[in-house]
Amino acid sequence: MDAGIAITLEQMLDAREKRAKKQMSLIKEYKLPLVSFTVNIPGMYKNTPVSRKIFSAGCEALREKLDASGSLPVYFEQQQLDTGYEAYAIVDKDAVELKTNMLEIESTHPLGRLFDIDVIGLNGISITRVELGYPKRTCLICGQDAHACSRSRNHSVEELTIKINNIVAAYI
Repeated sequence: MDAGIAITLEQMLDAREKRAKKQMSLIKEYKLPLVSFTVNIPGMYKNTPVSRKIFSAGCEALREKLDASGSLPVYFEQQQLDTGYEAYAIVDKDAVELKTNMLEIESTHPLGRLFDIDVIGLNGISITRVELGYPKRTCLICGQDAHACSRSRNHSVEELTIKINNIVAAYI
């Protein structure tokens, strides 16, 4: 199986920094909210056949949701990087309403738990799920707070990868 290229922590941090700069640049240029989509994949391999399937399904769900809400993107870009897949959509819609739409995707799509869809307002700040009354994300393995589990490394990358592969296999 093609595992992709191993990514270092330094490369991931650099990719995050570049993504943040791109996000701010797009918001500044278009003066509209931004949807930023990446895939939640643990470990050092971010560009894999499994992550590609997740990303493709997520982009399709994103476009369908925007189309259904009458909010076609003013700008849309996809990037396939060694550090993972990224998509950017500038949408002429209220940022809170846009975030609500994106949370619906994350909550209802069979792969939604593997999607990381951020909505960033004109002030450059992401709208959080908690701000809109949604619960924090839960861990794929134990159901506890996902951020806390990740930070404390409660589960191995292998354990998480098996769970993700099972979710994707069930979807396909």
